[in-house]
Amino acid sequence: MRLQPVLFALMLSACASRGPSFLASNAGGVDPSRPSADYGTAHPFLLNASAQDGRWLLACQARTDTDGDGRIQIFFGNHGEIFGDAVRTYLFLEPGAGIPIDALLATDPTGRFLALVRDGTLLLLDLETREEKELASKVTTDPASPEPPVRASFSRDGRQLLFLRPEGSRSVAVVRDLREGTERVLDAGRGRIEQAVLTPSGHWAVLDMVEDDDPEQPWTQQNPMFANNAGCMGPVLSSSSFNGQGGGTSIRRFRRVDGGPFVQGNDVLHPLGRGMLRRAPDSSIVFEDVQGRRETWVPASCNAKLLHVDEARQQVLVACNTRQIMVPLELHGAGVHQSLGWQTTLAVLMSHGIDSGRDGRLVSTEVESKTQPNTWLTLVIDMERRTAHPLSNWGPVTSLGALALLKEGRSSPDDTWTQRLWLWNAETEDKSVLSEAEGYGLYKAGDTVLIMDKWIDLRTGRVLGEVEHAPMAIDTWGRVLRPSPTAVVERGEPLIGPVRWEPALKAPIPTPPAP
Repeated sequence: MRLQPVLFALMLSACASRGPSFLASNAGGVDPSRPSADYGTAHPFLLNASAQDGRWLLACQARTDTDGDGRIQIFFGNHGEIFGDAVRTYLFLEPGAGIPIDALLATDPTGRFLALVRDGTLLLLDLETREEKELASKVTTDPASPEPPVRASFSRDGRQLLFLRPEGSRSVAVVRDLREGTERVLDAGRGRIEQAVLTPSGHWAVLDMVEDDDPEQPWTQQNPMFANNAGCMGPVLSSSSFNGQGGGTSIRRFRRVDGGPFVQGNDVLHPLGRGMLRRAPDSSIVFEDVQGRRETWVPASCNAKLLHVDEARQQVLVACNTRQIMVPLELHGAGVHQSLGWQTTLAVLMSHGIDSGRDGRLVSTEVESKTQPNTWLTLVIDMERRTAHPLSNWGPVTSLGALALLKEGRSSPDDTWTQRLWLWNAETEDKSVLSEAEGYGLYKAGDTVLIMDKWIDLRTGRVLGEVEHAPMAIDTWGRVLRPSPTAVVERGEPLIGPVRWEPALKAPIPTPPAP
């Protein structure tokens, strides 16, 4: 089984969300005031991902009559599975037919590099120079696994790449310095490496291992529902309990990229910079630095459940497991020991979890009202100011710094359900209505979002403009991705391509200097 999957989700989301807000160069010759040429062919088209600045697209298309029925078409199952003709993944670096690839493994948060597999070869693609560097051969992907293991990841600053390189029947973990072009193999100890993630700081490699004496079987199960291509999925109408995890007992090991022994065990909680958060025998939480010195952050009396790690401010959010139904929320760290004055339950934490904004300053969860028992509120915690803000009718959508977008659902007199969007400042607690609409969709590009027809700059809270009709994606040039005029769009049916970028705002968003 996989251990602590929330840790991987936290680290990968941090890598995806903490890069520069805009890219400085116009390497692709983008003219945001004019529609682009077409991407893809006149066949079923499923968008998987796109760059923040729109310089690349990842999509799946069925272009060949592989089932021999005389037509090229696909159908969707309730779980997103695809039936009909075989689909293939294409990477588009410019308009046209695209490049067929096996899989896109990782994207550099700064926007410069991609790690991808093409024809069984792992490649590092420099998007600025278009140069490719071969990193490994005989690389296999998991076409029928809805949750393939992580086999490549970048550091938050885009300076390092951790990847798995096949050597014989095993894989080795390799860290590549992207500035120097040098590589170093990490000693993972005994066992087979099945998954590897680089922490956003780039200081730790997190390795999921399987013991040598475990049977040689896929660590990630192959789901027959996705035999066509699990990397290409349609809309999901219902979920299932399939978790994608294979056989074998997994061991998680942490190894510092710059050397030293690996760390493993049930007492290991979470990397923090070059150090590690660990649980001491008395149930306290300690921070262990690179020299092995320990400092108690959370006292043993709390018996803490770790909820959120704030690396930038060297503190953690915990729930004190007091063996009561209600558990208090507290902040702890180096010289920080503060009760937030609110309580929740472990069951609520399990079901709702913890949400954090783009930069991790605002964190939210569910707590019980102090005046109305069994009534639950959203609590937004400002990790910078260490203040807690209960919200009774609003739920955070996304945030950056002290600014957050809040969603309010309300019923109108004719019983139609609408959504109202608010801009809220955690420092001043001022809020204002930005939009009201029946529909709801969220699209992100850099520090901007498109929601309820409003394009908003999260750095300032300013509405940049209005956009009619939901797009497929947005980019930091102020463009939207839409079906081309020749595309075929029918409700309930797969889109028949091609697609193109179009200007969405009256004036294009200028690209500021690089941060």
